[in-house]
Amino acid sequence: MKRDVSFSLLGLIMLLCLGIAAASVYYQYTYTDLQSKYEVSNDTLQKTMIDYQEKEKILDAALQNLSLSEEREEVLGGKYQEVETEKVGLQTDLAEANEAIKSLNRQKENLENEVDDLKDDKSKLEFENAQLEGKINDLNDDIDDLNDDIDTLKDEIKTLKAEIVALEATQVS
Repeated sequence: MKRDVSFSLLGLIMLLCLGIAAASVYYQYTYTDLQSKYEVSNDTLQKTMIDYQEKEKILDAALQNLSLSEEREEVLGGKYQEVETEKVGLQTDLAEANEAIKSLNRQKENLENEVDDLKDDKSKLEFENAQLEGKINDLNDDIDDLNDDIDTLKDEIKTLKAEIVALEATQVS
């Protein structure tokens, strides 16, 4: 019965270790996927910022040209509106990209916390597993000692039975 409990306990420990390992792999994969999405979003943001700066420079140049000549005012007025619209669109895109990055950073931090928690749980379970294996070894040693005691007692019983038979034989004769 003790061996059944030991094997059941050992099986349960192995299942827990496998579960933790599977969860660690899953969260590592999720973290890697999230990290790659973060890098893509960050690259997109950088490109958007460069485009925004270029458009802003173009807009500044257009504003300077407007002040130089009233004759060119009508032509440049259309271009100004176009560039201004693009600037507003780019500012909106930049704000959305910044929000997306903040959201991804929060998700990244949450996943990192979960990975740390899982690593802590894994360490605790490995420690418990080592303790239980030590207890199993101690119990196996106790079982061996008890089996040796049983063998010794059986030998003593045989010897005592032989003495009883010898005594009974001497009393009968």
